[in-house]
Amino acid sequence: MSTQSFLKLLLLGAVWGAAFMFMRIAAPEFGAFALAGARVLMACVVMVAVIAALRYPLHFQTHWKKYLLVGGVNTAIPFIAYCFAALYIPAGYSAIANSTTPIWSALIAAFWFKARLGFTKWLGIALAFVGVMVLVGLQPVRVTPMVIAGVLACLAAAAMYATASFLIKRFLSDIPGIVGATGMVWGATIWLTLPALFAVPTHLPSLGAWTAVAALALGCTAAAYILFFNLIQVIGPQRASSVAFLFPAFAAFWGWLFLDEPFTVNMMLGMVLVLLGTALVSRDSQPAERVTLWERLRDVLFLPCLFAISPMPLRRRLVKWVERSAHLYRFESAGLRSSLPSYLPEADVHAAERDLRFTRLTDHADLWISLTRPVAWFARHGRIDAPETLQTPALFLTFHYGGGWWMTRWLRDRAQPVSIVMRRGSASGGLLERVSFALGAFRMRCVEAVCNAPLIATDDGNAARQTLRAWKQSTSVIGLIDLPPPLVDRVERVRFLGRDAYFPPTLLELAQRANAPVYVFVGQWDRATLEPVLRVERLVVGAQQSALQGAVNALERSIRQRPGAWHAWSEASLFFLPPSKPA
Repeated sequence: MSTQSFLKLLLLGAVWGAAFMFMRIAAPEFGAFALAGARVLMACVVMVAVIAALRYPLHFQTHWKKYLLVGGVNTAIPFIAYCFAALYIPAGYSAIANSTTPIWSALIAAFWFKARLGFTKWLGIALAFVGVMVLVGLQPVRVTPMVIAGVLACLAAAAMYATASFLIKRFLSDIPGIVGATGMVWGATIWLTLPALFAVPTHLPSLGAWTAVAALALGCTAAAYILFFNLIQVIGPQRASSVAFLFPAFAAFWGWLFLDEPFTVNMMLGMVLVLLGTALVSRDSQPAERVTLWERLRDVLFLPCLFAISPMPLRRRLVKWVERSAHLYRFESAGLRSSLPSYLPEADVHAAERDLRFTRLTDHADLWISLTRPVAWFARHGRIDAPETLQTPALFLTFHYGGGWWMTRWLRDRAQPVSIVMRRGSASGGLLERVSFALGAFRMRCVEAVCNAPLIATDDGNAARQTLRAWKQSTSVIGLIDLPPPLVDRVERVRFLGRDAYFPPTLLELAQRANAPVYVFVGQWDRATLEPVLRVERLVVGAQQSALQGAVNALERSIRQRPGAWHAWSEASLFFLPPSKPA
């Protein structure tokens, strides 16, 4: 999804989330039927005018029955239900109940079309309904018959929306989206005009109530439908429908901001349960061809943060769940499955996959551990295996193995300043690439601040000069040795995993030029104790061996001990491709 489409989705969520607030404002003065009728009538006039301006035919002669059917199910009944609910329950409650629409879709698919839902979707359905019960069963809203009726009305409206999605697919899939939307609003207008006339309020509504109706008609119906169908054309119906996940947050925010509605623990808990259940129901049973934004945030942000802040019993349960959950870190796992048997045929692939998921979790948790744990925690729980004396300033070589960037604390505690050599990358590409870059940049800025380890960016053009300057200023340097060849300017041929491979020698050459000693620096988490372990050893090179070969040998020893801890398996083939220029 592009950034532009994502922003449109946010805008649509904000607009439709505000609809519940506007209904709360207008419903007491208009009543349910009059408000629903005024909303669709005003929206219908605007949308028909837009269709006329665009010269789209509405095909009334052949589609009027379909417009009436879909307009009644998708617009008239839900609008009345939500207007009724607005008289008795807060806007945020209505929005959260509306988020059960995918739940109803799943139930219809199961009982009407005999589709198999599976355990995950049934779990989602259960969580969503528990969330609705929590939502109305706790304070601050006192449970009364009318409050219950309001919640049931919202659930019925959500069921109507789910039913209408199947009707739209069946009857209106052969016409442009904006035409179908206008036809639906026209059909709803036909259904609601007469009941609205009989329900006209006895007193003229206030200017504020009329303003809310105008906002509902022009913004939350006409403009929102046009934007929604544009999104369907650009990103597809499944992604466009994810806008429902945004309703509760925006509705609660608008209600709190303008209506002084409380935003309390039960509201937050109900929202989390409903949205979690909805997400499980809406989750595609087939794995996506590429990583999604949700997967990226879940794998590199949410789960690592939870690991960092959890007490040990909960942390152990989290680790066990992560290790056995094949859908987590699935692209790294796929890379391991495709590469490991070729290079280490004796390795247990399934055990390595579990270890890979554990290692990726703890690697991303390193930063959050540094931010949430005091220095004394590291001294009490960390295990250090290092020489008693270090000759510094030095080059500390590390790998895409384990993690442990926060172990620079150990160097800082030894009064040894350190810089980190790292490729910054770029923010080009789609939304996922931009989010990934932003997360990586934020992580590196935090590493710089928490560990007092200024970054030397290899893609700045003067990284070599900065590295040499660091050693002259008695600052040690930490750098990766297993960068894929396409990311570096020059590589050298070495033996790795029993065959010729290509690794970058530049850091080692710079260290030799500056007479800086070289250490191998590996930080990882012990799977049994769930505590951090640091191993530091001096790189000793024989007479018949280059420094680069010695470093690669150290990497290979670590990989053979724990194959799953090396998280570069998806790029492994790149290390064995001869460069376009002679090495």
